Amino acid sequence: MKRLALYLVLTAFAADTFADSVLLGRELVDKGHSAEQIRAVAGEPAQLDRIPGDEFSPAMEIWTYRADGKVVNLWLVDGKVVKAAEERMAGTVAGSGSRSPHGR
Repeated sequence: MKRLALYLVLTAFAADTFADSVLLGRELVDKGHSAEQIRAVAGEPAQLDRIPGDEFSPAMEIWTYRADGKVVNLWLVDGKVVKAAEERMAGTVAGSGSRSPHGR
């Protein structure tokens, strides 16, 4: 059942743009960054989802940030970024004046 839940979460973001790095505010967050580095760059996530691990997959956290007209999701395993996704929010234009998550 946990494996099915993980599959559903990952496929829900299939339309997102996946990358090894994403821009949060003025800082680049890369695959391999630690949770501490992300918090230093972007602060606390707007949403944090925890998926427990099982014998088939490790425990995972999905951190969601909303800023600058986009939604950024970061998947963390063992406190490190393993995947990043970015999606433009409907009806927004880049540079629309939204503030970054850390108020810069």
